[in-house]
Amino acid sequence: MTKKRKNNKAKKILFISCALIFLCILVSVAYIYGRDYYRKYYACPTLGINYNKYPVVGIDISSHQGDIDWQLVSESNISFAFMKATEGEDFVDKNFDKNWKKAKANNIITGAYLFYRFNKDGKIQADNFINTVKLEDNDLPPVVDFELSYGNRFSSVSHNQIQNHLLKCLLQLEKHYKCKPIIYTNVNTYNKYIKGSFDDYPLWLCKLCTEPSLKTWTFWQYTHKGIVPGIKGSVDMNFFNGSYPDFVDYVYETRF
Repeated sequence: MTKKRKNNKAKKILFISCALIFLCILVSVAYIYGRDYYRKYYACPTLGINYNKYPVVGIDISSHQGDIDWQLVSESNISFAFMKATEGEDFVDKNFDKNWKKAKANNIITGAYLFYRFNKDGKIQADNFINTVKLEDNDLPPVVDFELSYGNRFSSVSHNQIQNHLLKCLLQLEKHYKCKPIIYTNVNTYNKYIKGSFDDYPLWLCKLCTEPSLKTWTFWQYTHKGIVPGIKGSVDMNFFNGSYPDFVDYVYETRF
């Protein structure tokens, strides 16, 4: 074998080795990120919850739950249901209208949420929601689901731009529905964008595994792994921060 061929073979072996090492590193990073994300957002199916402390239990759903038997849900100590209505500037959840009507027909207090996209115009996102959702006096206020999460990130949008677009969305909803929207978020996003800037808006906080140390929340999403008759698979579960009379007062204080 000539010297040139030996050099080419050595280069090929080196290239393949480097590619395999890079691939192993990439797989390891993806595994660690995926593991940590799962642990943070999905790994707590049940909690030692004092249900006497938080007797008002609700769910939040989207088309991912498929067809729901709302009569069975209503018979399962579920007082309220938030459901996905829109996402971004033009998406409408395909099951929203059906879920909205059937939940109401089974005497469940309903709320609708907008899944917020960080790289989209806040006002246009609000208008998409407004064109989709008609709220009545016994409905919960509109919700902006504002969270840094897998699949909802951005690259070049500044911190101030993100907050400005969120404010436009909130103000547009408030102008139309005549009440302050609820902000849904997780702890990391709350600390990064909400805390100190949007404290006058009702807070729906995702805090899995343990009760939030923050005392100002209105709703608390405590697990993604709830089991409710009438729903296939797991579902997000939530508490209202108060008693049943407090919840009734909260609902009827919001008039559209």
